Amino acid sequence: MGDSMPDAVPGALPDQAVDAYLRRLHHDGPVRNDVATLTRLQLAHLLHVPFENLDPASGLRPSTAPPSSVAKVVHRGRGGWCFELNGAFAQLLRAAGFPVELRSAQVWNAAESRLGPPLDHLCLVVHADGERWLVDVGFGDAPLAPVRIDVTGEQPRRPRPARVETDGDGFRLLELTAEGTWELQYVVDGALHELTDFQPRSDELASGAGGGFWTEKPFATRALDAHGSRVWLLRDRLKLRDADLATHERAVATEEWMSLLDTWFAMTPPAGLSLGTG
Repeated sequence: MGDSMPDAVPGALPDQAVDAYLRRLHHDGPVRNDVATLTRLQLAHLLHVPFENLDPASGLRPSTAPPSSVAKVVHRGRGGWCFELNGAFAQLLRAAGFPVELRSAQVWNAAESRLGPPLDHLCLVVHADGERWLVDVGFGDAPLAPVRIDVTGEQPRRPRPARVETDGDGFRLLELTAEGTWELQYVVDGALHELTDFQPRSDELASGAGGGFWTEKPFATRALDAHGSRVWLLRDRLKLRDADLATHERAVATEEWMSLLDTWFAMTPPAGLSLGTG
């Protein structure tokens, strides 16, 4: 930790765990509770901790409890989904002195033109430098930097410009598409939550709810730089995006999947993972 690390917040991570978490993020600078540090930590998380579903795709039910998610991310070198990644990151941020709110979001399903259920996604509202910031390290291709909540208009972010529309204590996150239209990402309610509130939805998704997306189609993805480059390893293909947001992909044979997982993500999956054929 940096020498400016504030006193520990009650219930937050102990110093030893914070040090290990920062090493996992390859962060060796000072840790202050300001927006500059928050921005560096968020990008580091997106670069080094994958968004992945290998546990539910292996028949396992992830726990939202911090000891489980922090151990998975920090000590086992894994990633996870929103309940784990944002839950663990909230613990690190609180240890750094940031006031952090756990918020429930309903994700927009563009294919079906509808919102998902409440508690479908966990995101963070972080207070820093006198403002509220949306922070999300568990939404795949999300903004790489914190997004101001209480301002209007377009905010330059990578990989896409972002905009927030507030509604009381709640708000909506939108991103600008390549076609020049604003597309809803999710709607955040105004209530404050605990991690245990998300466990039923996590269990539901891990059991196959949602058409088997989380349980039948293993994937891992992470950012490659601050400009928008990203890698996705899907069940049957590898997809890469350049900083200019051009994408390239190729088919992946079953026998090379594990090698690619190690090359791009330095991960070993659970023993029960099946790549399937459907």
